[in-house]
Amino acid sequence: QRVTHFERYYRSQRLVTDDFEWNAFFSHLKKPLPVTFRLSQMASHLGGVEEALWEGQDVLSYSGVNVRTDAGRVVQAPRKLHWCDGFQLGCDKNALKFSQNETLRKTQKWLVKHNSTGVLTRQAVDSMVPAAILGIEPGHTVLDLCASPGSKTTQALELVERGDTQSNGGCVVANDISPMRCYHLVRRCAALGSATKSLMITNHHAQWFPNPAVALGGGNKSEENQRYPSGCFDRVLCDVPCSGDGTLRKNPQIWNEWRPEFAVGLHTLQLRIAMRGAALLKIGGYMVYSTCSFNPIENEAVVAALIEKCGGALEIVDASDRFLDLKRRPGMTAWKVITMEDDHLTEWKDYDETQSSSEDSSKNKNLSEGLKKAFKPSMWAPTASGVTKLGKRIKGPPLEWCLRLVPHDQDMGGFFATLLRKVGEIPGPKGSSNVEEKNSSASKNKEEIVQPPKPKSQCETKHEYTHARGDVLRSFSDAWGVAGDAFDTRIAPNLFTRDEGVTPKTLTYLSPGAKTICSTASGASRLKCVWGGAIVFERRGSGVGERAPRKDNSKITQQKPMTPEQFVETYRLMQDGARVLFSAGGIMGSSARVIPMPSRDVEKLLSNFNSEVPLKQLTPSSRTACESLSSGSIIVVLKGADESVCPPLAVELDTINKTLKIEWRYRRGLEGAPKATVAAMLRKVVESRESRA
Repeated sequence: QRVTHFERYYRSQRLVTDDFEWNAFFSHLKKPLPVTFRLSQMASHLGGVEEALWEGQDVLSYSGVNVRTDAGRVVQAPRKLHWCDGFQLGCDKNALKFSQNETLRKTQKWLVKHNSTGVLTRQAVDSMVPAAILGIEPGHTVLDLCASPGSKTTQALELVERGDTQSNGGCVVANDISPMRCYHLVRRCAALGSATKSLMITNHHAQWFPNPAVALGGGNKSEENQRYPSGCFDRVLCDVPCSGDGTLRKNPQIWNEWRPEFAVGLHTLQLRIAMRGAALLKIGGYMVYSTCSFNPIENEAVVAALIEKCGGALEIVDASDRFLDLKRRPGMTAWKVITMEDDHLTEWKDYDETQSSSEDSSKNKNLSEGLKKAFKPSMWAPTASGVTKLGKRIKGPPLEWCLRLVPHDQDMGGFFATLLRKVGEIPGPKGSSNVEEKNSSASKNKEEIVQPPKPKSQCETKHEYTHARGDVLRSFSDAWGVAGDAFDTRIAPNLFTRDEGVTPKTLTYLSPGAKTICSTASGASRLKCVWGGAIVFERRGSGVGERAPRKDNSKITQQKPMTPEQFVETYRLMQDGARVLFSAGGIMGSSARVIPMPSRDVEKLLSNFNSEVPLKQLTPSSRTACESLSSGSIIVVLKGADESVCPPLAVELDTINKTLKIEWRYRRGLEGAPKATVAAMLRKVVESRESRA
């Protein structure tokens, strides 16, 4: 059997040791990945998690049952991953999806159902490491520099949303270079519902991501010491673009496409992104640098160069105690720089050898100019230790504290991660007093890794969040009867719109942390915000599949104040909005349009989800309360129970036809989520009523 370039390359790098281990390594690389998922840790999803675990008692433990795939292989029982609150199944996705085994078919249906509601997330084990290792807390501001496809983003957001985020200012900023992938992120994160109030998705080059704390063109006197402006993020996820050879188990086409030059071409970009992430980090904050690659050129070489470039401001943290049940290996401290020419692997002993002319070295004859320029001195392993002229011993960075995951250790993919802590300000380039504002310093200094943000003309915000108009907020306050200090301080300042029309399409709630990043920070206008926040109100007729009512545009010549009656007629309350308003203001319980109902009435509404329920079928007290209001959105809450049993429900009241109707609007592709969510609510309401009987 022909030895692949991949095998020859990593044997020379001594990725694993003896022949027996090589056989196990390659054997696992050619097997499909087992299905893994994690359960949500958000406070708003605790009830859904309990529901999922209750329904999944059989599929999460095969006690006394002999489960086999269609090929006859015995499927091991699911294994709990305590460090990420997840599970690893004993079969791959194809065996699960197409199996005729009753238990596996039931498992597949269970996964699809609860994945659509955001209660659980399908994610590879190795991909869960970066967010888990960071130690994200509810009050943290988190930046995911290269966020797509979004599994790490949702994991970080769930950790931020574990507690009360209304007062702690926590948020997650998810960035990606591709507008198309940004909108894929939107769809992925929309399943998290009201938690998106603490999320902002941006579209920037990661290595040029602007610092929201620094205004473009504004002078900063603190930069006289030639340091980078202080960062504003508590945690940074830096999962950089890479060659991806650690994903061979799910992307087998890499076997034929793989070349060692991929790592050489990506090294500089990876270092720039990592350096930018470090610059955006607060002192005392943590950053994870990670790749799904085995290659030390993309991994340890980048980390070592990053530590050197930061001039002592960044240090590697030993995170081995954070994953007690995860098998991992230490980082490499020595490696080789190797390229491939005419199917032959060539090793380069140092940077100078790659830059010598072809007359001086026969090895350089087939070296292209592009590859020659791609080489950087930082690709070679740093000197482990040395002695200065004064006799002081110098130690190299502790690269052995990096984490390496290999497939055969725990039946997973390949991954690399390093936890870093910022302990001081990062020195700026020589001769520059403010790297955020002076592009010339980076262009003159060829060794400078951090690139400043692009000029203002290329950084204009296309999607700007502006505060909702005062008359719209007043009409909302009057119509719902929620005026007061709590409304003025905790609801009104956090309601934003994306357009400046006479009647904005949506009113979106941004958590204090998200509002600071994209609106009130001195450099917030530099961010290209694609999407974020939780939609509280949506203009009727503007939803997907709805026809907007005809308007006489000739009459709309000026902006007129909106009345309370017009607000109720114009805007529909969203289900996420009902939850947000209750958790944000603490005053909705006294609202004129909030109706407490007994379990019998709530059961009736949930059982007829998306259908009209006549008022005459409700109890007299509920019917009387509804008849006293005008048509439009109301909030129904369950009497004598907290939100863990049934959260506040947005319900449409039609006083002409005397009906109520629960509407649950979701983005395309998430149509199945409302049904599963409503079914879980209904079961809990019934159980609560029976327990009180």
